[in-house]
Amino acid sequence: MKRISSVLLLLFILSCDGSGQTMDVVVQVNYESVASTNKERLRDFENDVRNYISNFNWGPENADDKVKCTLNIFIQSVTGEDRYSAQVFVGSQRPIYKAEQNTAVVRLFDESWEFNYVHGIPLNHNPYTFNTLTSFLDFYMYLLLGYDYDTYEMLSGTPLFQKAYDIASLGRSSGQKGWQTSTSGYSRAQLIDELLRPVYAPVREASWIYHFAGLDSLALNKEAAFRNLIAAMQKINAVKQQADPRNQIIRTFFEAKAKELAETFVDYPDPKVYNLLVTVDPSHQSSYEEALRRRQ
Repeated sequence: MKRISSVLLLLFILSCDGSGQTMDVVVQVNYESVASTNKERLRDFENDVRNYISNFNWGPENADDKVKCTLNIFIQSVTGEDRYSAQVFVGSQRPIYKAEQNTAVVRLFDESWEFNYVHGIPLNHNPYTFNTLTSFLDFYMYLLLGYDYDTYEMLSGTPLFQKAYDIASLGRSSGQKGWQTSTSGYSRAQLIDELLRPVYAPVREASWIYHFAGLDSLALNKEAAFRNLIAAMQKINAVKQQADPRNQIIRTFFEAKAKELAETFVDYPDPKVYNLLVTVDPSHQSSYEEALRRRQ
């Protein structure tokens, strides 16, 4: 029975291995902060962004699975002729083996996007030239793909992260707001730099353990899956003890996973696991304590 279950899991992984060449994207744009005189210029913006993302092959040619992702764009102001500032929620999810729900992989809120958009001008891909609009979209699609790949095969997202890094480098060189390294708050440049630094590789390895050997294995061997989930937390905690406390890679992991972790371990026999969760992720202590109370 165990061998049969392992084969089923392998078939599932091969059919959903994160190698999606296109994105199953939901784009929503909020224009409430834009004066009515400017909204007309943005009337096709949402569709243009959706089509730009949906109609491009982001991954290998031999793959056809789509990665589910969301872009919620909140236009904040008009900063010049055909120039806008926005805040953006970026998220992605992937299925869990033999489960009825998906798991969030990435949940980011980018507060500093400034871009140019001219109604009627087609959006074109050009990886070698920085564009305030398309380079931003390219960066996040490669980032989401890299994260997705890492959940199915250890460190397999590196080539996608490298593409995102190259775009971020162009952004830094352009001097555009939002692409510079920051010592506080979220920074695109800092996150992608950490994702490619060897010192943080164990966090990415933990992502594979968490998703593949943990969540995907709950339906096959719950006891072993729980051990793997705990091993992933311990691996991240070991990095946390040595890392710059301002790092973004660990914070980003738990922004997507804290609620899920709190709920998943409600069924775990030893409540002391929540002590580990609070230690490695103190920013979500209240969520873990609430879940612990429900066990009692």
